[in-house]
Amino acid sequence: MKVSLFSRILPDLIRIPLALWARKSGLSKHIQTALCISERRRLARKHALITARYHSSSKVLVVCPHFNHAQYLQGCVNSVLAQSHSNFELVIVDDVSTDPSVQPLLDTLSSLDSRIKVVRLLENSGSYIARNTGVSAASPDWTHVAFIDPDDIADPDWLTHALHVLNSGCGTVRPVLERWTPDFKQFKSMYFGHCPSLHSRDAWIHAGGFLPVRVSGDAELTYRMSHLARHGLVRVLKASQTSQRVRLIPGSASQQNLSDRKKWLESRDAEMSDMSPAELKVVPVTASWK
Repeated sequence: MKVSLFSRILPDLIRIPLALWARKSGLSKHIQTALCISERRRLARKHALITARYHSSSKVLVVCPHFNHAQYLQGCVNSVLAQSHSNFELVIVDDVSTDPSVQPLLDTLSSLDSRIKVVRLLENSGSYIARNTGVSAASPDWTHVAFIDPDDIADPDWLTHALHVLNSGCGTVRPVLERWTPDFKQFKSMYFGHCPSLHSRDAWIHAGGFLPVRVSGDAELTYRMSHLARHGLVRVLKASQTSQRVRLIPGSASQQNLSDRKKWLESRDAEMSDMSPAELKVVPVTASWK
């Protein structure tokens, strides 16, 4: 990942509070959205030149970590079932939800379609360990892996478009995400995301999986993929079509400890700049499940 100019010329004591103020005030989201829209247009012209390939034999593993989001999960699952690319397996990993309505819902969802598998962790482990566990618990014949959060909605062409952009070979496609209010009535911003990225199987093996952290593990994986790309092992690409609509829920993990997360990611990025490909590959931590 590129180091921003601000990080080179401004001390952390000034730069990080300034960045957080810009985010909380909405200024950075307006700038981020404008830049994303501009880059999407450029990428769309580039993607139009890619020779169309048939990806019917590409089996995409979609992992959905879940904890107490029963009110949203059905819509999320329906959006995956509506994908124009139909060769997929959806693994829902429940991280020991405490809401009593969750277990009956999971039973219902698992009976909807043979492509849906429900995994129940035996101990609350966090969303990134849940994602690693979902990958390890899936059928072994997947060729690509992608992720969706239970409160989000996938665009019908999410997987089709990502496979087209990647085309062939080893790599990762970062998604275009739209942030909305929880009721999807008000658009908030647009950006290139991290966690819903689609990875080829080889790229996933090179990276190893997510670190066993509670927050920012998705951004760390994007950074790690970028360093693997520097070694020529993977490609890191971007989508040009909207991949998912994301609910911006107040108080969610993505809105907490912003300063500490930013410092950790920058420190981790700098640390990885001197790592070999073997050092960049992590041993994925998984949890016991039933």
